[in-house]
Amino acid sequence: MKRIVFNSPDDSMELNGLNNLNSLKSQMVKNFSHFWNEGSGEGDIQIFENNVIKSTLMIEPSIEMKMIYLHCIDNVSGKDFLSVYDKNKLDKVVEICDEIYASEGLFLPLELAWKGIEEYIRTGQLSKEIEWIMPNDVPENGNW
Repeated sequence: MKRIVFNSPDDSMELNGLNNLNSLKSQMVKNFSHFWNEGSGEGDIQIFENNVIKSTLMIEPSIEMKMIYLHCIDNVSGKDFLSVYDKNKLDKVVEICDEIYASEGLFLPLELAWKGIEEYIRTGQLSKEIEWIMPNDVPENGNW
């Protein structure tokens, strides 16, 4: 049995079907600053099959840039995938919250990030509309 759990900045909930998508988009994108300033300031979506975690999509917002970086951990393959929007900015590091840093080039515009989040919720797959790289593709002076 497949389960999808969304761990928001201040709560956790099981996503039943796709009826939560419009509400989720409204919170994550339309009310971006307010939503992501709550609690921990980050979130993730976990997909379980038969109570075993298959993958996690970590959602790392930058309130200052009004952008989101996605990091997928595939527990089946043991691989990590990072969203990338501007490869020329992978060596420029920005602080996304208290002493947590990531390469600026990993951050996506909100609507594009939402497409990645929605595709992951709908199918459990990474969106083909987003370019994905592996952590070893991040330059030495970058961070993920």
